[in-house]
Amino acid sequence: MPVPQASVIIAAAGAGRRFIEATTPRRAGSARGEASKVFVNLGGRPVLAHVLSAFAAVDSVVEMIVAVSAETVEWAGETFGGMASEGRRLQFIAGGGERIQSVALALEASDRSTELVAIHDAVRPLIRPAVIAEAMRVAVEYGAAVVGQPIDHTIKTVTEDGLVAETVPRRSLWMAQTPQVFRREIITQAYGRRGDMVGSVTDDAQLVEAMGQTVMMVPGDAANVKITTPEDLRVCEAILAAGWPFEQ
Repeated sequence: MPVPQASVIIAAAGAGRRFIEATTPRRAGSARGEASKVFVNLGGRPVLAHVLSAFAAVDSVVEMIVAVSAETVEWAGETFGGMASEGRRLQFIAGGGERIQSVALALEASDRSTELVAIHDAVRPLIRPAVIAEAMRVAVEYGAAVVGQPIDHTIKTVTEDGLVAETVPRRSLWMAQTPQVFRREIITQAYGRRGDMVGSVTDDAQLVEAMGQTVMMVPGDAANVKITTPEDLRVCEAILAAGWPFEQ
């Protein structure tokens, strides 16, 4: 089944100030760029540059919309604008105060003629193009696809005072990653209903699941690390130094 054209939304508006304070020597070198961990140096390039390169390597991607903090929109455009290959659109927009708001703004700014929308966290720099392409293929068939990994650790629920309550069977547990890919009409409808959700929304697939839509899991890999702490950055550096990507 051929994969139709896709828009990519990259959520990069989170500041990560505590992370930045802990990694001062690794900053990208711009006073504005220092305001976000997506601009921190990883293997000689900003974290965001790794993400843009991965999606640019997927043939069906025709545009990338990056939601950054309002104060870095102009700087990011000047710094990364040259990464847009011929025939592809690369746009930087001001994101919202929360991730879900940033994605909604980027979805509104995207090209409505594309049939697929892929949403990715900018702090996952080591996503492989082959995994992106597979998630898109699955989304075409089923409507929605989430990249993830099966849980291989023992999981326990713990009370507020630290008491272990139970061990959770892990046979059917997976850790959701990004990208998460959807047919445009499905994710547009889901975001239109986001105000109906009760409780916090931690990923885009939650909104789609709430509509009763089928969501398929696509196996990713352990290298698709989410950089939350300085230790995560060091893990990514070690993976790169070991020769990642190990296979295409």
